[in-house]
Amino acid sequence: MSPKVSEAYKEEKRQAILDAALDCFAAAGYGRTAVDDIAARLGVSKGAVYRYFSGKEELYRQVMSERLLQSLSLLSARFPAEASALDKLREVFRAFREQPLPELKRLLAFHLDFWLESSRREDLREAMDRQSEAAEAFIRGIVEEGVRAGELRSDADAAEFAALFWAMRDGIALQFVGGGEEAAYRARMAAMERTLLAGLVPPGGGDAR
Repeated sequence: MSPKVSEAYKEEKRQAILDAALDCFAAAGYGRTAVDDIAARLGVSKGAVYRYFSGKEELYRQVMSERLLQSLSLLSARFPAEASALDKLREVFRAFREQPLPELKRLLAFHLDFWLESSRREDLREAMDRQSEAAEAFIRGIVEEGVRAGELRSDADAAEFAALFWAMRDGIALQFVGGGEEAAYRARMAAMERTLLAGLVPPGGGDAR
């Protein structure tokens, strides 16, 4: 009888496959990536991949959904205990500002490929919309919390702020996907932080650094 494989081991293998799939999709795109490529990237057999995923389509969707959820979870974990809404927003900006450019380019390349695929496929468009809404809801919730607490301007539009946050962040990332220096990227992200937070903080309510 073969030894029982623990759930932790299976999850570790599953995440390793997703990570290899992210590398392949980011490098070659969905159309030019095969399960064989993902298996080769990880150094396992194609059958090992199929033990965890039904095929390339499921891998593509899971990379998109799980990587976003992981990113939002990691951001939440950075918030200090009893952090104010403004503290949380500054921590989000800090996390993105400190993101290494190679990792940013890898994630953005995948995101762009998924966006292009979703523009041609209704089923993927729905998945893309769900991910966009989850990302915006994360930022929107922080702003709404600050408004309720009287920490941020009472007339702050949380939905608009969230939409602008991701639009500006993605736009800055696009500027650096083909090259550029880490220092320039961080400076651009710092300018984004100053610009967006200046519209949220009431007079005398704190600096927007």
